[in-house]
Amino acid sequence: MRIYLADLGHNGVTVSSDVYPLGIANLASYVQAYGQFKKPVETRIFRNPQDLERALASQAPDILGLSSYAWNHQLAVHFAAHAKRLHPGVLTLMGGPNWPLTREEQETYLRTLSAIDLFVQGPTYEGERAFLNVVQRLADVGQTREGLFEEAVDGAFWIDPRTGDFVHGDTVERIRDLDEIPSPYRTGLLDTFFATGLFPMMQISRGCPFTCTYCNSSVAANNKVHRHSVEEVVKDLRYIAERVKPEIPLCLADDNFGMYPWDEEVVEHLPALQEKFGWPKYIRTTTGKNRHERIIRVMRKTGGILPMTAAVQSMNPQVMINIKRDNIKLEAYREIQKEVQSQGMQSYGELILCLPGETRESFMEAVANLLDAGVKRVSAHQLMLLHGAPLANPAERARWDFSTVFRVVARNIGKYLGAGVVEVEEIVVETPTFSFDDYLHTRIFHLLLTIFYYEGNFEEAFAFAKERGIRPFDVVVRAQELLAQAPAGFRKVVDDFVQESKSELFETHEACLAWAQENYEGLVDGTLGGNLLSRYSMLGRFFVTADALTLLNDAISSFELGDAEAQSAVTDYLEAVLLSSPFAHSLGAEPEWRTAFDVETWREEGYTRQLTDYRFNEPRVFSTWVEPERRQMVETRIKTFGDHPAGLGKFTRTMFATDLRRQLVGELPGTSQHRFLVTPTGPLAV
Repeated sequence: MRIYLADLGHNGVTVSSDVYPLGIANLASYVQAYGQFKKPVETRIFRNPQDLERALASQAPDILGLSSYAWNHQLAVHFAAHAKRLHPGVLTLMGGPNWPLTREEQETYLRTLSAIDLFVQGPTYEGERAFLNVVQRLADVGQTREGLFEEAVDGAFWIDPRTGDFVHGDTVERIRDLDEIPSPYRTGLLDTFFATGLFPMMQISRGCPFTCTYCNSSVAANNKVHRHSVEEVVKDLRYIAERVKPEIPLCLADDNFGMYPWDEEVVEHLPALQEKFGWPKYIRTTTGKNRHERIIRVMRKTGGILPMTAAVQSMNPQVMINIKRDNIKLEAYREIQKEVQSQGMQSYGELILCLPGETRESFMEAVANLLDAGVKRVSAHQLMLLHGAPLANPAERARWDFSTVFRVVARNIGKYLGAGVVEVEEIVVETPTFSFDDYLHTRIFHLLLTIFYYEGNFEEAFAFAKERGIRPFDVVVRAQELLAQAPAGFRKVVDDFVQESKSELFETHEACLAWAQENYEGLVDGTLGGNLLSRYSMLGRFFVTADALTLLNDAISSFELGDAEAQSAVTDYLEAVLLSSPFAHSLGAEPEWRTAFDVETWREEGYTRQLTDYRFNEPRVFSTWVEPERRQMVETRIKTFGDHPAGLGKFTRTMFATDLRRQLVGELPGTSQHRFLVTPTGPLAV
């Protein structure tokens, strides 16, 4: 029996799924361990569509299993249909979290998937036992489709090919001890992925005790947390460390990492791996929503490689009740922020627009609270109605009176087997308490926040305002109020963002797909669609930099703080050091900066005193330059990703804002034209 398992990721624009396909690798290792087969079973796993295309052309599988998520469903269906055309006898299975919760919706949904023979579904997204049931049944009936469909199989759903009836078996029980699943790493199933540049993924725990209705981890069957033993996790970590490139991050698929005692035990083994292998240098995961004392300890033990992700989603108490969520307390969150900042790391806050009962006022208050707590980046996600999430059920939709639209999933498009394939998502843009105008208003605010505040883009200007009692939140709000009088270049960026934010939304799934097919080339080359917030924030930050700085300066000035000379020094400093597009020109430019204030020392000392305490005895003039090593780094990334908004949005994720700045230089007293770096202790000749 030959089995192909594919968790496909789009790569037409960029690599959309950047982790190893752990889920299907678990299926393969489970079947290998527990299947009772008279004949050998050959299993292959796939991430790239092109690899699956070649495999299907070379040999026919008996089973083609495809993972379905919101970001790859159409791609999976596309390849199922292709496999059927090439090999009509292949049994096509689909599994994953992208599956409705109610029986009526399941039947309707499955009837739309003509290329899929059956859907395999364990409790929530756990599919090992259900998948083994199907494979074992097929083997037991001599690999005949007729025999498979003679009676229901636990964990499987299908439309009977003889009668047209909707058939489903009983629900399978969850795996309580995850060590029951043999490691797909140490069985060699994932060895080929070490050379791909993708990121290794592990899962220590399954299940989530929280019941957030917008999430497909929240169903009752998934509320108990089951886990691997620490010993097995450590063995996998070492196996990966011996083979992976040190610069590749570790990804954890846990819903609440850091919240449990075993997480703390696991991270205690990381220093030994880091010392011997130089890995991992970064952990990407979602940290827990409670037990902040333990999360802080876990962060300390990782040595600063674990960023804090605070997925608070809302801070409105009524919204929390409406979505059945228990949030981390704001005071606990502030304590975590202190730890994050003491480690020199940045933290990320997450909110969701248009949750039931949310208002524009409560949403904006939540942003203000996160910024006040010290968060450097706040993501305002769209509320997607996902299959498998209770909020997408018909009764919940009716209860909250959602107004939904459809749009192309950013970056999840490509041409495969000669045809364009596009993923579409359904999002909420209006509720009885959150109008569409509110939606657009918050989207504009989020764009401005991204341009000005994220990760310290214009940090010194906000520090100047903050030391005079003006919060970063208030500065961005004022900038939005002043948009009508902003410089023309910046106004155009915002106006185009609003226009495209409207034009990317469609009333039906079919209308969205039709538009995407008609405009496919524009979606691929980045002139249409994509992540609008990322694209337009890059335009605001790098393409109209001077205009952006003017608006920010005007917003701060409108508070009439006094110290105009000191504020001007900050603005002029940023104008001198910030790089902008086109980088070929910007990297070589060396603007001068005349100042009466030592802005850099003020920044390097953490803004502990007011800028006016850093006045020079007399004004000084500095030149600027980009040191060769930094210039080479920026030029290399520009060559790789491109000097355009999509490319900049890609490579700035792995750089600090200060990496995209010039450094100060000047003239040593009594000499001529010597470059020196300005340091807190004085000029350093270079």
